[in-house]
Amino acid sequence: MLQPSPGFRLLAVAAAAGAWALVAVGGIVRITESGLGCPDWPLCDGRVVPQGSKEAAIEFSHRATAAAVTTLVLLVAAWALLRYRSRVELVVPAVVAAALIPGQAVLGAVVVWLELPGWIVGVHFVVGMLFLAATVATAVAAWPARRGVVWSKGFVRLALLPAWVGLLLVGAGAAVVSAHADDACGEEWPACNGAFVAGGSDAAIQVLHRTLAYGLALLVLALAVAAWRGGGPRLAGSLPLLTVLAQMGFGISLVLAGERSGAHDVLAGLHVAGAGIVWALLVALALRAGGPLRAPKRRLRLRQQAPPLLPKGVS
Repeated sequence: MLQPSPGFRLLAVAAAAGAWALVAVGGIVRITESGLGCPDWPLCDGRVVPQGSKEAAIEFSHRATAAAVTTLVLLVAAWALLRYRSRVELVVPAVVAAALIPGQAVLGAVVVWLELPGWIVGVHFVVGMLFLAATVATAVAAWPARRGVVWSKGFVRLALLPAWVGLLLVGAGAAVVSAHADDACGEEWPACNGAFVAGGSDAAIQVLHRTLAYGLALLVLALAVAAWRGGGPRLAGSLPLLTVLAQMGFGISLVLAGERSGAHDVLAGLHVAGAGIVWALLVALALRAGGPLRAPKRRLRLRQQAPPLLPKGVS
């Protein structure tokens, strides 16, 4: 099997890192309410490079990051198609990432043209996370697996579950964004407005987001325990737990601090950036553990041939 060159591997990793940076910068745009810092698209207030407000500079940085990431992703896809066409597990996510670019650009433009409708902002976030997953899948496929690492069947099955729960958590996070339900539970945790859930549909969305986070924490805890018992790689099995706990810490601190706190924007930015890191790790581990990268080689079974017919009297 043709192995990707070191240059291709580094380019794929750079594209994945850029996709994460795009998610993080997009979070900064939302937190600072800079989505309309550039009131038109693709120009920014009629200029290629904006002049003046801080909001325009932040929004322009998001667009500049998107342009850089687009270049990286298109280069990866072109290189994969030209050189590694036989590596389906590498070519497919590279092409999917490239194919998502026009849709994300259109969604970004619609967000500006319609002046930040919540549901489109949420869809834009989900597609951005899927874009990140595709770039991570490409990078994981390009990087060779370490030899001699034991992956038990139980660990492999367990490694797949957090990725699916993470996808649901991303969707719930997008619903929180769409409904502007960030502070629907007030400054309370683990309660929500004095109860498990109270305060209407927005509070219910917030509690759903919290509940999925609790479920994900339990899954990655079980994964870490399985890894330390010898079922899988200890570092790869423990990283999701560490990042999920940090992410929950940011989220809880964000709720308790409240919108009027000076630390609110910093915590919100860390929470969005952390979401991208958690999602990328879950996708990478699931692919490495149970995806085509670890599919066992099929053994060719020799067909049993019937004994040749012999003439009568010949033994």
